[in-house]
Formats: sequence, structure tokens, C-alpha cells
Amino acid sequence: MFVARSMNKNPVTMLPAMSLFEAQELMRAKTIQQIPIVSEEGTLVGILSDRDIRAAVLPVGMIPGFTAEEAEKFLKNTPVDKVMTRNVYFATLTDTLEDAVGMMYNFKINALPVVDDKNRVVGIISRTDILEAFIETIGMGKISSRIDVVVPGRTGAIAQIVGIISSFHVNITSILTLGDIEGGTMMSFFRVSTLNVGPIRKAIEEAGFEILDASKLISI
Repeated sequence: MFVARSMNKNPVTMLPAMSLFEAQELMRAKTIQQIPIVSEEGTLVGILSDRDIRAAVLPVGMIPGFTAEEAEKFLKNTPVDKVMTRNVYFATLTDTLEDAVGMMYNFKINALPVVDDKNRVVGIISRTDILEAFIETIGMGKISSRIDVVVPGRTGAIAQIVGIISSFHVNITSILTLGDIEGGTMMSFFRVSTLNVGPIRKAIEEAGFEILDASKLISI
């Protein structure tokens, strides 16, 4: 799945000369925490977060006698380009969700501006957007059940289980596999479009596979 499908296609952006006060008001009104900063041509030049604003206000706020009125004046007189992050991590329209997840995890960030081939901001994707895409991908919210199977690391094992499930004329809405556990064994999670999974579980076990016992996860 690509970033372009899950991103917010109407991102809030600001120009560098706009004030921190305007940024703060926009964040409150739109319930957002990051705003991409763009040039007049719409190209990405930075990003501003609510944390950046707090970090800018904190030092002056520690001055004795500093009032709320002075804080507001400071925010109104300080352009965002004085505070914004200039070295921005961003995604492109051809990046996958896996690419976005990797960047957010590795660089400890909560959102990525999305740019086109001319570096113009065309969207923004957040951790919430990615979580929603994951929920959609695994089929949550639909009538379904999950069958958790311990799968030996041999060629064709997952295909065999798919064949067993298909023999019951049931659709598989998603398959997730959790790497090697021990000795090449994997855990695979099959979400199927039925609530009557008893006969399917039994057939899988009769084929020599182990249905996962959740209590065993404690020792894995």
C-alpha cells in the first residue's frame, strides 16, 4: 500500500513569514500537531510542531515578570522560520506505508509531509493515518474471525493452510506472519470472513498444524 492512498490530501501549510501565533491558532482549530512550511511556490522548506512552539516560548517565559500578554506579543512577532525544523524528513508519492513507518520509527517523528517530484507538498501522513490503514488492511470492523497457526518453516506450508480454509468456501481477508520464532517456526494470523471457525480449526489441526495457544506467547 502506498503513502498516497492513506495520506491527508488537504494538508494545512504555512509560509515562513507567518507568525507562531498564527501557527498555534491553526493547530488548535484543526487539531493538529505539525504544519509543513512551504515557499510561495508550495515547495517544502521546513516543518513546525507544537513542541517547537513550546520550546521557543519556554526560555522567554522564564524571565521574571513575563506576562501572558507579553507571551502573546512574542508569538505574534516571531515568524515560523525562526523556529521551524529545516532538515525535514518527508515521504514521496511512490513511497510505501512500510517506508513511512520505518522513517517515523527510526527518527522518532509523528508525521511526514508528502511531496511530489518537484518537492511541492501534496499531503501529510501521520501515525494515526497509518494505524487506520493497518486496521483497514487486516479487515477489522467487518464480520470476521482470526485463526492463529504455528507454521513450520517449510515451502508450501502457508499455501497448504490457505487451501484448507478455501475448501470451506470462506474468504481470507488478511494474512499476517510474525517472522521466525524458533527453529524456523513462524506464527501466521489468518482473518477469515466467518464466525464459524470451529470446523476450519479442526481441519487445520488434522492436517498436522498447531493452532496457536495464546498462553504460550509468554514464553516466546
